[in-house]
Amino acid sequence: PFERLSMRNWTAVRSVIRPICPPKASISLTICPLATPPTAGLQDISANLVMSIVTSSVREPSRAAAEAAYARVVSQLKLRMEQLFIQQGNEFASTRARAHYYVEGAADEACTGVSYYHFLCSLLEKADWSALGAKLDAVRSRVLQTAALTVSLHGSEDALEKLRALLPESRFAAARRTPAQPYTQPLTPPVNEAFIIDGGVNYDVLAWPMPRDSRRRVLARVMSYEYLWHTIREVGGAYGTGMLCADGIEFLYTYRDPHLRESYETFANAPAALAARDYTARDLDEFIVGTAAKLDTPRKARAAARELDHRYFCGITDEMRAADRKALCSVDATLLKAQAAALSDVLSGGVRVAFGSKDAVEAAKDLFDRVETL
Repeated sequence: PFERLSMRNWTAVRSVIRPICPPKASISLTICPLATPPTAGLQDISANLVMSIVTSSVREPSRAAAEAAYARVVSQLKLRMEQLFIQQGNEFASTRARAHYYVEGAADEACTGVSYYHFLCSLLEKADWSALGAKLDAVRSRVLQTAALTVSLHGSEDALEKLRALLPESRFAAARRTPAQPYTQPLTPPVNEAFIIDGGVNYDVLAWPMPRDSRRRVLARVMSYEYLWHTIREVGGAYGTGMLCADGIEFLYTYRDPHLRESYETFANAPAALAARDYTARDLDEFIVGTAAKLDTPRKARAAARELDHRYFCGITDEMRAADRKALCSVDATLLKAQAAALSDVLSGGVRVAFGSKDAVEAAKDLFDRVETL
């Protein structure tokens, strides 16, 4: 069943190249990912600000200085998020949509999405920095002193030995490690939302729940490269577009798109367009090999470590990954057409989340249940 995967070396260039950062002015192939919240922009900066400003200031004896540090940090975080809404609105839109369908998405949205932005705004409005300090201290005590934490270390044997010395009572052997406990959180009903931002561009997302099936990754590749790339990127002028599959959810999205309503109409026409196509054996080989190549994309050390952590906490085993690769090879033209045709009903029940300009949102406000200016 893996015969097709052995042909990876001769795969056409477009089957393996997917730059994650769109060029400022180019017609080159650009698919911008949506799978994770903006870790490089929001979470890293948040951590650096907290460590370098909040912690050092709180240690000073002056209470006024500590409260001024809180106000300064929260203001900086709020400003940074407003900048990221303009630069990476697609990621925030996808995070907002995911929050309705599974717990990990809800947690991401609460910690890095629009809900977190609202939280920062409420802190600035109340300006009760002494209460915030007390809450942070309570969280520190609960997490670092009483909670059973899982420490993830990706490094050398010397680093592991140092960690053993620092944490002598911890369980390092895999056989002694207890299974990860699932995090639970109530999910909110899906709501079609539009958020008005500055910048003059739009980020359109249409998401829907879907049971995990690795074969649908081939459909996502066909959708991205054979339909959306032409209609949204080449004709519509957006910087990027595509379809992505995650565990339990799928997306259609655009990146730095001059259109909003028109892109959602293009999304709606996708099932019929893909179902009407003819797929040759060569087409299928290219789609399958390109999809499999994405499963084994080389990663830098930090990204590889995050991937291993994801597998552990989500319970993804090597056997499951092998089964995914085998399933990819079973995709044929009949299945692809059936999957595409079935998308029609799925898309009609999906949730729309857009970050866009005032004019574009106002012109398409009938597509949304609520509109908010950020």
